Amino acid sequence: MTHERHVGSRVTVDLPARSMPVPIHSPCVPYRSALSHMSLSSCERYSPESAEALFKRESGSGGAPGHPVPSLAMVYAPHPFFNARNLLEQQTLTTFIKNLNGLAGPLKGRQKPPHLVQFTTQTTVGQALRELAAYNILGAPVIDAATGEYAGIIDVGNILGALVEDLAGDRDMSQLPDDEFVAAQPRLSGPELQRVGDAFTAKTLGRLLHSGELWFKGDAESTLLEVVNAGFKVRLAAGPGGSLAGAPALTPVHHRVAVFDILPGEETPDGPVPAWRITDIVSQTDVVRFLAANLARLDSAFDASVSLLGLVQGPGAVRTLPADAPTLAAFAYMHRHALSGLGVTDPGTGVLVGNLSMSDLRGITAARFDTLALPVGAFLLRRAGRGVDWGRDAGAPPTGEPAEWSPELQRRALVAVPRDTPLREVLHLLVRHSKHRAYVRDEAGRAVGVVTPTDLLRCIAG
Repeated sequence: MTHERHVGSRVTVDLPARSMPVPIHSPCVPYRSALSHMSLSSCERYSPESAEALFKRESGSGGAPGHPVPSLAMVYAPHPFFNARNLLEQQTLTTFIKNLNGLAGPLKGRQKPPHLVQFTTQTTVGQALRELAAYNILGAPVIDAATGEYAGIIDVGNILGALVEDLAGDRDMSQLPDDEFVAAQPRLSGPELQRVGDAFTAKTLGRLLHSGELWFKGDAESTLLEVVNAGFKVRLAAGPGGSLAGAPALTPVHHRVAVFDILPGEETPDGPVPAWRITDIVSQTDVVRFLAANLARLDSAFDASVSLLGLVQGPGAVRTLPADAPTLAAFAYMHRHALSGLGVTDPGTGVLVGNLSMSDLRGITAARFDTLALPVGAFLLRRAGRGVDWGRDAGAPPTGEPAEWSPELQRRALVAVPRDTPLREVLHLLVRHSKHRAYVRDEAGRAVGVVTPTDLLRCIAG
C-alpha cells in the first residue's frame, strides 16, 4: 500500500507491507520478571544488541544484591507494549474515527466543529486566526489555491513561530546559549506588538508553509500504527546499540495528520490521477484518548512507573523558564527547540508552578497580540480567567505582583506526579484534564521529567 506525502510536487512513499493482525494476549511472564528490576531508557526498542547492552548496564558483574541476573532470553522479550501496538495495527482510520466518535465523558475530548475547517494558501494569517478562534481549535489543513492540492496543516504554533522569525530579522541567534537567546529577544510593549501584528497578519498562509516539509496523507484504510509512525513521526533514530539514548534531541514531530478519501480523478494519457478529499483531522491526543478507553485490555507495562520506563530525566533536564520571563521570548524559546510546551518555575526557588503550552494560544487573534508582552506568569493568569475572551477585556483577573504569581499559578490545573506514578495513571490524568504534558516532580517540587502524548506513542510504536 502506498501513501502520498507532499507539498507542491507529488512525492510517493511506499510503506512496509503490513503484518497480519495477531490476537491480543497477555504479556509474557519473563518480561514482567525482567521489568521488575531493570530500568528502561526512554522506552528502548529491543534488539539482540540493545538487549545485550541493557543486560550489561543493569546487571554489572553479578546483578543487583539479592536479585538474580536476568537471562538474555528474559530481556529479549516481546515488545513491552505489544498489545497496545497490536491494537493500533488492527485499527484502520475508518474504524478508529467511528470508535472515537462513540466515546463519552472525559474520553470524548473537546467538541469538534460541525464541519471540517480548512484554509487555502491565499488565506491571510489574520483570517486564519479569527476562524481558529471562532471554532476554538488550534490548527486546520491548508489547500494550495492554485492546484487544489493539499499543502499541509497550519496551527497557532506555526503562526507564532513565523512571527518570532520575523521579529528576529537578519540577526543570527542560532549559536547563542539558551539564556542569551531568551535575553536577546526583542522587548516590545503591548501597542508595539499590536502594530507588528497588523502587518504580520496581512501575510498569506502560503508564505508560512515550509516547502521542504513532507506531509503524510492517511487514506481511510491506513492503520493507526502507520499514522503514528509515518504521520506523527514519533519514532526516533536509534543510537549506538539500538538505544534511544543517543537519538537526536530535536526530531520533527507532527501533532496532527489529515485523513483523505481517494476519489476518481481527472483522466490523463497515463491513466486517471486520483483526487484526494480531506474528511477529517486526527491528532496525537485522539490516539491517546482511544488508548485510555482500551486500557483494560492492554499491557501490564502500563503499570510500570514513569521512572522505571526512563521518563524521569533528572533536575535540569526538563526545559523550563521562570514566571517573570517575557511571554513572547518564552514562545521563541519553544519555537527554537520545537517544543509544544515548557514548565514555568518560581523565579526564586525553581519550583515548578505552571505550564506554558502552544494550546494556551487557543483563541488568540491579532487583537490579543499585546498579551504576548506580559510576563509568562501574568499571561497564564490572564489566560485562565477568560477562556476565549482572555485578552484585555474588562473583568479579567489582575496580573498580580511577581511575588503572587506562584500561589496563583499553583491554583491552575497542573498535571504533576511523583516519579513512582504508574504510566496508566499518567495516561488517565492527561485525558481527564485535557492536558498535553504531565510533569514528574521530585520531593522539592522541581521538574525532573515530563510525559507527553508523543512520549506515550513513542513507547508503544517504537
